Amino acid sequence: MGKSLTKKSNKYDKFSAENYYIQAEKLRIKNKNKESIENYLKSIFIDRNNPSSYVGLAIAYKNLKIYSKAIDNLMKAEKLNPNDITIQKELAMCNIIKGDFETGIRYLRNSIKLEPENPDIQMQLALVHEMIEEEEMALMIYQRIIEYNPDYIRAYIQKATLYMHIEDYLNCAKAFKEVLKKDETYYRAYLAIGICYEKMGNISGAKRYYKKYLNQNRLCGNYKDIVLRIKEFGKVKTKNTATLKLV
Repeated sequence: MGKSLTKKSNKYDKFSAENYYIQAEKLRIKNKNKESIENYLKSIFIDRNNPSSYVGLAIAYKNLKIYSKAIDNLMKAEKLNPNDITIQKELAMCNIIKGDFETGIRYLRNSIKLEPENPDIQMQLALVHEMIEEEEMALMIYQRIIEYNPDYIRAYIQKATLYMHIEDYLNCAKAFKEVLKKDETYYRAYLAIGICYEKMGNISGAKRYYKKYLNQNRLCGNYKDIVLRIKEFGKVKTKNTATLKLV
């Protein structure tokens, strides 16, 4: 009889743990993070071997900006399921938010190993390298993404934008031309190329691309500024200050 009661008790406990977990998930989805935490903890108290409970609890803590507790619970989940990509990505995100970029990059690289053909994760890695001013590394990753995913437009745009940020106007113009080959409706590329040409002193080229931008995007908020800039090109000794911004 004792053995029978134990079996029933174990089944009941697992059922209760699952119920608490389901309730916690519903509450978290409704952005009731504090309430969800209570249910996640009850689920974990009954069953400490369910990594999903730790992940859910960690995400709730992350939503409340309690990143240290989020990381603690993600690491518990990782011990139970080390090859879960969601856990690796969440660990990366939480560590990056906390400012621990080295650890965040390590977890992003783990994620890439688990899904080597997922360009979104590689983009995240490149963006982190941008954040810590490792531009050459970021550019290398963007180029690798482009080589293996030639239709992944985000990599082209971010690569071109980074060239603009580091004031490499020649490569920036080339990169934005590649963007237009992939998506001719990306009107900001015309403006960016115009700015690059002006920065390099190619006034005729700048004027041509500014006009292309205006023709493609007549409702742009900086329409008057660009028209005024084109008029200034007609004046003597126009300076290539390129005060226009990529918006």
